[in-house]
Amino acid sequence: MSNAPQNREPQTQVEQAAYVVERVQSLGIRIHPTSRLMLMLQTLEREQIDYDDRRFPIALESIRDMYQLRLIVDQMEVHRENPKFRASVVKLLKDAALPQHGSTNTPGRDTQFELWLAAICLRAGLLPVDYDEPDITCTVEELKFGIAAKRLKSLDRFQDRVKDGAHQVRRAKLPGIIALDLTMARNPDNQPITSGLQSQLSVMIGQAKNRQFFEEYETGFYRWVGSGVRAVLVFEFTLRVSPDSTSWIHEGMMCWFPTTHYEEQAERELALFQKGFLQGIPYLEDLTAE
Repeated sequence: MSNAPQNREPQTQVEQAAYVVERVQSLGIRIHPTSRLMLMLQTLEREQIDYDDRRFPIALESIRDMYQLRLIVDQMEVHRENPKFRASVVKLLKDAALPQHGSTNTPGRDTQFELWLAAICLRAGLLPVDYDEPDITCTVEELKFGIAAKRLKSLDRFQDRVKDGAHQVRRAKLPGIIALDLTMARNPDNQPITSGLQSQLSVMIGQAKNRQFFEEYETGFYRWVGSGVRAVLVFEFTLRVSPDSTSWIHEGMMCWFPTTHYEEQAERELALFQKGFLQGIPYLEDLTAE
């Protein structure tokens, strides 16, 4: 019988951070007191943190980190004894508490993005899920699918990173997607949205930005990915003040760019993967629905 703590529903940000720490420690992994997880927990445990407090950015960043970490630890029982998973959890503890203070090499949050994608697949029941080339593999109705995960800090090497992901998919000899986290590439100073009006328009602005982005890179995507890649999936995570300026909101947007070249079999495989993968994303809202 496992000695792991049972999943529960934390009621506050402090409880959620403590829960994540507890779950990680249940793997027998020591979390250093100066690690970003502990620093976030210690910051949140303070009763009041004003906007001008030097610790406020850490408290705000914890909302975004805990969104991903909570899903990871809630799904970890499946892979508790998997050595690849355990090694990845050790790696995700690295990096600075604030991503803008990190170097170009960020193994902690890069690994966190991979584990978050794996946790989505686990939550959706796309089993078995493993940590193999390209980065993550899952199974959708007996079709093995690969995910190459790329977390970009700038757009300077965007083409190279997409090509790297495509090469990983081809090397795995699986149909797959390239998942890109462009959060820091688009907002390198990691500035939250502090205007109530801009916050109110954030979804519309984000959709327009993605349309412009894909129009700019459309020709390149088809040329760079070659065979095997069924789509490029772009994520961006934003922290914004609520329109009435009374609270903070964590918002994630994603946008698919199919690269199936209108091949019937490839389109069926992508549709199958999309349907399964989307079932694993918590708090998903279809912004295109009427």
